Amino acid sequence: MNMNYDWLAALVTVASAFAIVGVGRWLVFKIPAIANTRQKDAEENKIKWRGRADRHQARVPVSQKIGLIINLTFFVAVLPFIVTMDYQPVWKVALDVFLILMVYDFFYYMTHRFVFHGKGFFRRVHAVHHQARSRVSSIDSLLLHPVEIFIGIALFYVVTVALSLVFGAPYNVATIIITTVIYTQINQINHCRIDLEGFPWKTLNWIAIKHDAHHLDMHKGNFATITLLFDRLFGTLEKHPNESL
Repeated sequence: MNMNYDWLAALVTVASAFAIVGVGRWLVFKIPAIANTRQKDAEENKIKWRGRADRHQARVPVSQKIGLIINLTFFVAVLPFIVTMDYQPVWKVALDVFLILMVYDFFYYMTHRFVFHGKGFFRRVHAVHHQARSRVSSIDSLLLHPVEIFIGIALFYVVTVALSLVFGAPYNVATIIITTVIYTQINQINHCRIDLEGFPWKTLNWIAIKHDAHHLDMHKGNFATITLLFDRLFGTLEKHPNESL
């Protein structure tokens, strides 16, 4: 693998990901049903921020800072070595996106199930996040112990880099943009209260309610974060009491 430091490709990747998320949210929140759901979620966040200050106000700012430091370190020190603006066929971009997300989801599933829901120190670390019980809202995605937020983000980047090294080639900027947007947005969506029926909102509601089932207590399944494929395969798929199906 030719390890060139392509700072321009990295800059384009990061700027594009931010732009897509920003514009995408602006457009989506123009939809009345989503705007109403967002308002309800924001109201729930305010209640938690004021009424549970010992939890959220003590954890959320720290999580944001740690996440920012990890991301900036990756974007500056690592990403330029594994990304390129050279042309790659659409099928390769699609395959790389699929592999990164699914390999990450497998290792996150294993870490979540056997490390964070195991015994001892890491269970206590994860218990911080499980102070957010059903029903969760978007602020709860940042109710994390510093160790957990480091492991969660670092695992995503380690998998991304490792696959690049295994296949001996950098990723096209589109690959990292797509995987980053999917990774960040799903981890937000699954902590939101969607409560909408009908296409396509029912799918978003399903994602959110399945993770909400995980927050019922420390003994529930639904350990994966990108899809629930591995929960289906390993028999840990949970149903929320509020699910209609």
